[in-house]
Amino acid sequence: MKTIRLMTCESPIEANIIKGRLENEGIRCFVTNENFSNLMPHYNRILGSGAELMIDQDDYVKAAEILELNSQKEVTCPNCNSSNIKISLGKNWLKKTIVIVFSLFYAVPFNNINSTYLCKDCKTEFKNR
Repeated sequence: MKTIRLMTCESPIEANIIKGRLENEGIRCFVTNENFSNLMPHYNRILGSGAELMIDQDDYVKAAEILELNSQKEVTCPNCNSSNIKISLGKNWLKKTIVIVFSLFYAVPFNNINSTYLCKDCKTEFKNR
């Protein structure tokens, strides 16, 4: 059997919780990159790094159904329920842009910058939950 990556998690704790959930359903899996994720947490979610959950290729469909990975939910504005939205840096866009420039200049990761959504119709800023 071929082993594939099911998903990359923010932390090893999250990966092990999901691993336990899958093992309770009879899917064999294991977590990789736990040590690197603990030693260098500021590199998580950059270039695909983080704790990775690995499973057998034959179990992928069942695991995706259990974790609901394939359910794409459309993001809508909580104010006007419009789906005409875009991703933005939010109200602190200047501060975030300066952090990005300094991070690129000093080659230090900047994974703490979270984007927000902006409704194009009513101009409401919100985060997707």
